[in-house]
Amino acid sequence: MIPVLGDEGLRRTLTLPPATDSPRSARRFVVDTLHGILHPDLVDTVLLLVTELVTNVVVHAGTDTTVEIRHDAGGLLVGVSDRHPVPLGGLPAANPARTNNPPATYGMKTVDGPELLADLAGTSRATTGIATDDIDDLREDGRGLALVDALSTAWGTEHDHTGKKVWFRLSTPADVDAGVHQVAPAAHPAIRPARVTAGARRPARLLSPGLASVLSAEDEVRELLAQLVDALPSSGGGLVRRPGRGKNGTPDVVAALGSTGTERDAHRVPLDSRDGIVGELLLWSPDLPASSGKGPAGIDPADPGNDDLNDDLKERIRLVARWMALALGGAHLRRVEERRIGMLSFLAEASDLLAGSLDTDRSLALLARLPVPRLAQWCAVYLLREDGAIRIAAVGHVDEAKASDLSDWADDPAGPMLAQVRAALTETVRVVTINGSPTVIAAMRARRRVLGVVTLGRAVGNSFEADEIDLLSDLARRAAFAVDNARLFRQQVEVAGALQAGLLPPELPDIDGIELGSSYRAARAGLDVGGDFFDLVPNPDGGWTIIIGDVCGKGAEAANVTGVARAVLRLLAGQRNNLPDIMMDLNRALRDSGHGNSTGQGRFCTLAAAELRPPGEPWPGQREAGRTADRVVSICMAGHPLPVVARADGRAVFVAQPGTLLGVLDDDDAAFPEVRVSLGAGDALVLYTDGVVEARRGRELFGDERLLETVRGCAGMSAQGIADRVRAAAERFAGGRLRDDVAVLVARVPG
Repeated sequence: MIPVLGDEGLRRTLTLPPATDSPRSARRFVVDTLHGILHPDLVDTVLLLVTELVTNVVVHAGTDTTVEIRHDAGGLLVGVSDRHPVPLGGLPAANPARTNNPPATYGMKTVDGPELLADLAGTSRATTGIATDDIDDLREDGRGLALVDALSTAWGTEHDHTGKKVWFRLSTPADVDAGVHQVAPAAHPAIRPARVTAGARRPARLLSPGLASVLSAEDEVRELLAQLVDALPSSGGGLVRRPGRGKNGTPDVVAALGSTGTERDAHRVPLDSRDGIVGELLLWSPDLPASSGKGPAGIDPADPGNDDLNDDLKERIRLVARWMALALGGAHLRRVEERRIGMLSFLAEASDLLAGSLDTDRSLALLARLPVPRLAQWCAVYLLREDGAIRIAAVGHVDEAKASDLSDWADDPAGPMLAQVRAALTETVRVVTINGSPTVIAAMRARRRVLGVVTLGRAVGNSFEADEIDLLSDLARRAAFAVDNARLFRQQVEVAGALQAGLLPPELPDIDGIELGSSYRAARAGLDVGGDFFDLVPNPDGGWTIIIGDVCGKGAEAANVTGVARAVLRLLAGQRNNLPDIMMDLNRALRDSGHGNSTGQGRFCTLAAAELRPPGEPWPGQREAGRTADRVVSICMAGHPLPVVARADGRAVFVAQPGTLLGVLDDDDAAFPEVRVSLGAGDALVLYTDGVVEARRGRELFGDERLLETVRGCAGMSAQGIADRVRAAAERFAGGRLRDDVAVLVARVPG
């Protein structure tokens, strides 16, 4: 319900037919009713809102319109009603059988009156069809109730089977002279029709600063046109348009009011801003002469055709046209800037998405879908193969059901698309028409190579603008680098994988009486070659030498040093069994193979070697009291973390003695002490790289104690189980973010 403002006051109403001149008549009714009563700025606001609401009724409802004005000491209340049964939001009309129910009421702002609050509390969204976050849905011609919400103190709606009403309230300023207009209590006992005085005129005004601050450029132009049509001595109409917004060049109508005719009969005024012509004002009125000549004519005081114009009217037309030009000029600049920012944002988002994937197929699929439907109706991406052939790689279409047909058509060897694609390989961008569809073909070039092309098409008659062509060309260039980066990454992964595979044995050998297990995890799997390696080398006497090491650095240089170390170890271990001598020869080989690499760093590595003697051939004097040694192991260290022996009873101890790094010191300074231990049934020798004990969680390291604790918990497990448990413990401690490669090798005596 409309809140009641007071028991006494001005109450007037006017009913208008669904005619083009009704908004103008409603404005004159407002001026006739409120002129001299309210502040002119407040009258401007009422005029703007009433014009909007009446225009909506004429255009959308097509029924009679009733304008109702109430004013007293409590404020101003205005209502605009139609006779259309469909409520706001497009819901079915209220059931006539339920006319006893109160009408559904909707308010966007706080509204006085217990009746309205009760209606709101008892009205669900299913009844009203409107929610507080659906204001954009009510903007019937781009403004709608959004202006009412922005300018009014409170507003609401009522709708039942007879039609609907939009009302709004405005608080009257305290400085309004209440004595300007006195209304006797009996003068307006009820709402009565008002007589529109044809001669009623407002003073020549444009827009108040408060009103202009909440209006868009288009809203300003519409209100200025309404004021100008009001000022015409006799009935007429007006239209404001601007050129070039549509793809086909059709002028964009910004505002239209009243009765309009042909351009030949219009009085045309160009809207000239500092940046050139931004639009045109057309007026139709018996009081205005039609413009002559081939182009738009302005209001020129020296033009004899303007002698009959009232000087005030000429000045008003000139002033309004200037204001419109400034508003539309600023709007044009804003649209240009918004368009430019939108394009840059699209490129930035597209670049991020493309750069975020190092998978070629995924990058191509993204490229085919990014411009659709924002820039094109469909998109097809082609790749140029090494043999020079062109293949379709990905397609995107606004209608997913048509993507398969698009792929077949775009990949047809005898079709028009492939012929244009082949021709575009030597160009940066080509704009063609294929089967009536505007098409842009942009080559994907990166690092002086043509990788393929991107083709984009639109519906017939919807051509690409110059800045859009430049945007698509830039998109193709960025996509080319993303695709090429994905290709290079794939090659790097393949090379790194091949080199990494060479650092590890393809499979663990079968050793009589020994169970083997290994676990390896690269810190940057697939990105680079790690420095950790291990191997098992057969000895001439039937034994085996187990080696595990860590080369300084990563990548190709690490692979090179590892290759040298493994080759020398295999050669020396096959000739003799003395581990300290083997270590000394390897130290000499690494030291003499190069004093430095391309980075200026020397070649060195750490190594742990364990020689497993054949069964039944232990070294004398190495049996533990009360224990039968199934296997004796000789261990020699070169700067590597000490191995751990896990006993069958759950004990775990470090064994061996530290030695010097390989490839750093001269023979006189290098030392590689040898230690022998025995392994009984169920015992295991655990060798590992420093990535295990140096796994980091913040500033805390995994460390030796956690390693021993982990190994103690592996009693009774297989060799592979122990290796996996140690690696997993280090990885779990680091939260899955290992900073160094981890390698674990376990030799266990079954039992």
